Amino acid sequence: MTGRAPARALVVLLALAGAPGAACGRGMSPRVDEPSQPTESAPPTAHRAAEAPPRAVEPAPRGGPGYTLMDLPAINRAVRGRGRPVLVHFWASWCGPCLEELPLVDKFAQDMKARGVDVLSLSLDDPARAGARVVEVLAARAPNLTRNIVKVSDTDVFINAIDTQWEGSIPAVFAYDDKGRLRDRLIGEATRRDLEALVSKVANPGRK
Repeated sequence: MTGRAPARALVVLLALAGAPGAACGRGMSPRVDEPSQPTESAPPTAHRAAEAPPRAVEPAPRGGPGYTLMDLPAINRAVRGRGRPVLVHFWASWCGPCLEELPLVDKFAQDMKARGVDVLSLSLDDPARAGARVVEVLAARAPNLTRNIVKVSDTDVFINAIDTQWEGSIPAVFAYDDKGRLRDRLIGEATRRDLEALVSKVANPGRK
């Protein structure tokens, strides 16, 4: 399943920031932002988020109560400056499949610490409108995940800077080795086996 979307529905991000919402099939979301209506109660399949209003622009990548706001340079520093493998996990509180997956990723992140692998979790919610909700969701579903929200000014630039093979679907996990080099990705809802296979691409088996 590595690098490919599974049969289960995904939420897809709009490739052009600020472009009008494009028509898309059920299970698709047109924007890197929270939709006008939360979708936590929606089934993980046939998920569709409403077109989101324009994302609020934060003056600086600071953050708010309980979370840290990270822009692209901050993400790059976090990945390349650790000297150990990192899995970068993208999700959003308005993404039904993401919410279903959070407890699994949470337990996985906790287990990986002993193996020298970090999990950097990044929410794609609008911090101005949903910062508090992100903190609440993580506290309830994934207390071990990092409480970070992405600051996106240009969606197209952001997606391509993360991975030119990524079309913007979430949930998504990107695996970086201890030199900060992208080695593989996992797009769509994951199993524990999927995540273990991803780690095997970047982790040193002898590392404790």
